[in-house]
Amino acid sequence: MEHEHIVTKFDKNLDKIKTSIVEMGGLVGLQLNDATAVLATFDAAEVERIKTYDRIVNGLNKDIHDRAEILIIRRQPMALDLRQTLVPINIAGELERIGDHAKSTAKRAHIVQGAAALDMIGAMSAVVQAMLADVLRAYVDGDIELAAKVRKRDEEVDALNKQLISSVIETLSRLPENAECLIHITLISRNFERIGDHICNIARYVHQIATGEDLKASV
Repeated sequence: MEHEHIVTKFDKNLDKIKTSIVEMGGLVGLQLNDATAVLATFDAAEVERIKTYDRIVNGLNKDIHDRAEILIIRRQPMALDLRQTLVPINIAGELERIGDHAKSTAKRAHIVQGAAALDMIGAMSAVVQAMLADVLRAYVDGDIELAAKVRKRDEEVDALNKQLISSVIETLSRLPENAECLIHITLISRNFERIGDHICNIARYVHQIATGEDLKASV
């Protein structure tokens, strides 16, 4: 009976970690959506609100790390239980970095107003937001097939980034006076390319939790 109580308490704590990951991912998704919107219609107050999201995301990351650390020390889980406890720390770290990229994007909004390349940035954002929603669902469900599809979609983000960089180089040769705006467009595109990479890392962690296989180590 005592063992059953310990297992039940452990499972509840794992559920709390999973819930926090989903909450954190939802906030990061809002950051991405709002940061993309503010590129098209700059609003200084909106940029500040996006920064506020970032502070909440950072707090959730610390809470997940602390909760998992305490659970490992107290319960000393093995195998699958250990992966379910330890790997979310890495997932939370990836989500925090995505939030940082969203904040960086929003802070550049006032410089890129009206840039022709914003349509392509919007396309990149749409892809990574869909990837983020899918990878969170894959994490909750332990769905490694969906996680694999997420990793595959990152090719779309990379292709859009390369296309945008080529466009910027071409435009810069014709309109060197637009250099500042074009440089910031390139940095924003890089933000979204990196966001895609962080989401892919989360998808790999989903695979690792379910199977024990570290896909990065096997590359």
